[in-house]
Amino acid sequence: MKKYFTVVFSILFFITSINCFASGLSVNDVLKNLTRHANTVGEFLQEKSVIVNGKKRLLKSSGTFIISTEGVVWNTLKPVRSVSTITDGQIILTNSDGRRSVLDIPANNDFSNFSVSFSSIFKGNMENLNNNFNVSYSETSSGEWIISLLPKKENLSSFMKKIELAGVNLNGDSRLDSVTVFQQNGEDIKYTLTKQIVKEILSDEEKYFFEAK
Repeated sequence: MKKYFTVVFSILFFITSINCFASGLSVNDVLKNLTRHANTVGEFLQEKSVIVNGKKRLLKSSGTFIISTEGVVWNTLKPVRSVSTITDGQIILTNSDGRRSVLDIPANNDFSNFSVSFSSIFKGNMENLNNNFNVSYSETSSGEWIISLLPKKENLSSFMKKIELAGVNLNGDSRLDSVTVFQQNGEDIKYTLTKQIVKEILSDEEKYFFEAK
């Protein structure tokens, strides 16, 4: 079950840019800003701290991402090529030689509830978010903000301490720049998002990531 959670963390965390009270935007306003974009593409850097023989090591990977109404894609380019795609009902994994495997998301279990919870953020469903997390917010005068999500339910808190999102509000819009997942075992993961571009239509290559073939 935890391997499913890890995949969703990797794919869905960058969906969640929330709130900026100092800028005059409400939570719902910012969620609407995000959901009005059909597709957002960009580059990511993942930094994962792992504990080996009692010492922390930092592992890095990088590539491109897609946030779409179809789902979300993590296209890892370095150090090893792979693609992870999540849609409403499936996770599609593509390895370095192009072979694909499809995992159906089980209905009515912890993973399904987790997936729906994060998908609801992208769909502007604050009720579902508040049912699963305690949300705290801070913002600087320059518009930089931090959101902390503390899990309410044991199935999440058993392996995750909190999720911390950081971004900025500019010209009435909201951008997510990084997400850090603080895990109970001390192996934290940080995702830094750069070169973000809004697109109305995906290329044929980008659309292919969503095909379960």
